[in-house]
Amino acid sequence: MRDDVVAVILNWNCADDTIRCLRAVASGSTVPEIVVVDNGSQDDSIAKLEQIDDSFSLVPLDRNYGFAGGMNAGIREAHSRGAKWVWLLNADAVPRTDALSALLEHSDQFAVSASLQTSSDRPEDTDAEPYLVAAMLPNGRVRPFVCPGCDEGAHEVDVVTGAAMFVGVDWAMRVGLFDERFFHYKEEFDLVTRIGDAGGRVGLVCSSEVWHQRGGSLKLSSPRAQYYHYRNEVLYVRKHYARPFVRLLNEPIHYKTVTTSVLQVAVGGRERRSRSLAVLAGYWDGLRGIHGATERF
Repeated sequence: MRDDVVAVILNWNCADDTIRCLRAVASGSTVPEIVVVDNGSQDDSIAKLEQIDDSFSLVPLDRNYGFAGGMNAGIREAHSRGAKWVWLLNADAVPRTDALSALLEHSDQFAVSASLQTSSDRPEDTDAEPYLVAAMLPNGRVRPFVCPGCDEGAHEVDVVTGAAMFVGVDWAMRVGLFDERFFHYKEEFDLVTRIGDAGGRVGLVCSSEVWHQRGGSLKLSSPRAQYYHYRNEVLYVRKHYARPFVRLLNEPIHYKTVTTSVLQVAVGGRERRSRSLAVLAGYWDGLRGIHGATERF
């Protein structure tokens, strides 16, 4: 077991997924210390986690602090243990056997990196498809980066996100951890951007693979997910650009999204109307600077 790496798995009402992830980490070719942060679960998660014999530490929180707050608790725990690296994993992720070993092979290159992440119906599927977790940011505009398959094993990029991020603990502490105002979505993008701005290199380690269910914690098409996604896009722009409203007005995708949502509210079915109202509320709250958790949807 490597004591310079702590794997943090964030649990929220999903103990079965968390246990699957924990056991995948523990069966890897390189095994870190494992910490499970329970983000104020309201089901029987704590009881299930306390009943298993696997080696890990449980950090229970008194309420749901969102992805940012939960992972911050894990990073602080890793820091208190003197760890050099923290491996941040969604509960519905399943790292492949050599995933951590590959990340460590490139740890001298990057302050923060992400594994190649794939998704399918089941983690054992051999035809799982990669999805987007890395991008370049020329002039601040997001340009997706996808490794087409290579022998290099890693690529320097401008930003990474996703369900499996490998972060230097000192870098995370230096820039102030995740911004908990985002609560859910965009917080990884923000943290990695700040690490990059502070001089840390960012990498996609395509030789490391992690399967991810996607949407396991919050269904991507749900009104609440739509709200957080669009609100936090606006909050991110407000935070990182000197003229945020000009920036938003110069992005045609926002006009398209708002126009489509207005039309769906007028003529769409019940589900589409609900999602569209959440999108419009997200934009409105983002423009007003509203942050944190919502119970509106």
